[in-house]
Amino acid sequence: MNEPNSKSGIIEEIEKVIKTYFDLLYKGDKDLIEKVFLPEANVSSLYNDKIVKIDMDGFRKRIAERKSPESIGEMRDDKIIMIDISSPTTALVKVKCNILHNNYIDYLSLFKVSGKWKIISKVFHMNTGV
Repeated sequence: MNEPNSKSGIIEEIEKVIKTYFDLLYKGDKDLIEKVFLPEANVSSLYNDKIVKIDMDGFRKRIAERKSPESIGEMRDDKIIMIDISSPTTALVKVKCNILHNNYIDYLSLFKVSGKWKIISKVFHMNTGV
């Protein structure tokens, strides 16, 4: 096991958070939101040239109201594309995942607060019908 403050230790900690994030999306388990997102976090995208931004209550509602990919037997397809560690407490992660026949690219900004990495911002782009 790597030291938590070494670069490889930090990467392992961030990867663990992102794997839980993927579980949240695939299983539709809204109870995992608190494990991976800070309470102040937001989710943003661009739709018809307008910025759409929701807080964690809105994100929780969105996850709760949609069918989960797992429940419809969709094949799981998610991966970490890039992890950029700016400091011992700040990182950016780019991920790809397929959810309900749509392909998403997410940019996840993370802070390490009280010793735990969590997402403070999710900015995503969706390609439909992939």
